[in-house]
Amino acid sequence: IKYRVFNKNLKRIRNRLSSYANRLRLYLYGVEFGRNCVIHGKLYIKLFPSAKVSIGDDFYCSSGWNVNALCTNRRGAFYATENAEIRIGNNVGMSSPVLWAHKGVIIGDNVKIGANSILIDTDSHSLDYRMRRSPSTDGGKTMPIVVEDDVLIGANCIILKGGRIGARSVVGAGSVVTRDVPPDTVVAGNPAVVIKNLDIR
Repeated sequence: IKYRVFNKNLKRIRNRLSSYANRLRLYLYGVEFGRNCVIHGKLYIKLFPSAKVSIGDDFYCSSGWNVNALCTNRRGAFYATENAEIRIGNNVGMSSPVLWAHKGVIIGDNVKIGANSILIDTDSHSLDYRMRRSPSTDGGKTMPIVVEDDVLIGANCIILKGGRIGARSVVGAGSVVTRDVPPDTVVAGNPAVVIKNLDIR
């Protein structure tokens, strides 16, 4: 029992220190963040000089360190290239996410993103093999991602370029979103399709 209490207290101290360190890193990168910004664990951050990242109030993110058992030791990442934008609203929670923006990843208020999910707004590499042969260009198409208010994204989902997830919708665990999701629906699968309409407003 003493060991469990000691281990619990040690994790609590580690999480608090990591949250301070992560807020300092956000500040040094020029990220705007609101009240109660908490990031437990070690988050990978790579922002190009002209990229813009903003985070609203009451943000929570766990990243690796077994903070969330579903993520085990996997680290999350915020990655934004030149002139790209990552914008996160108020009261958003996520666990070991990858937010990869070449143009924009916009997340509304009261959104929850499950463990190990990836939001990437670019193909990264062209479908044309001739473009992929060149080491200097990727040629991948890019379109912003928008996640509207009150969306729930399950664990291990992939949200691809150009997707707009409508307000109050639910994306089932392990889904791959390749197109717009209507508001007030449940989608699941690869590619994700509507499996249920929600009427709980």
